[in-house]
Amino acid sequence: MEKSYVSFLNDYANEIGETIGLSIDKINQIEKDFNVNLPLAYKQFLFSFGRKSGFLLNGYYIEYPELIHNKGDVFHELNFDDRKTQIEKPEIKDSYFFFAQWQGYNFFFFDCSLKEDNPIVFLFDTNKIIKYKDSFTEFLRDEGLKPLLDNLS
Repeated sequence: MEKSYVSFLNDYANEIGETIGLSIDKINQIEKDFNVNLPLAYKQFLFSFGRKSGFLLNGYYIEYPELIHNKGDVFHELNFDDRKTQIEKPEIKDSYFFFAQWQGYNFFFFDCSLKEDNPIVFLFDTNKIIKYKDSFTEFLRDEGLKPLLDNLS
């Protein structure tokens, strides 16, 4: 039996609100379009929250179809400052999947080449890449669920 990485969110369905997932066919098409194998935890997230995520991660570009533009927006941000040479800019690998964006300059991604079920989340922030969270589920808890519950209390 496959581990469910996002099932903990079911306990907060009332707080999260209405959600709509993506079909397996649509998730497979995203993988094909980006030529990556998405991590299991993220596929599970898309299956439950991919089209509409309620109040979870409100304000992030995480829903389909908006999420497919995140990588293009990264390149726009990367090349916005033309004073930097190519050597000064971080490398954006084909295996990076940018699953979320915040305010047009914080881009969250995982490296699909690492083939982790619950991957490390990295942050591309204007001109640098840093490790942001140890796992996708940690990102969901810290960036999505915790602020939502804090706002409700």
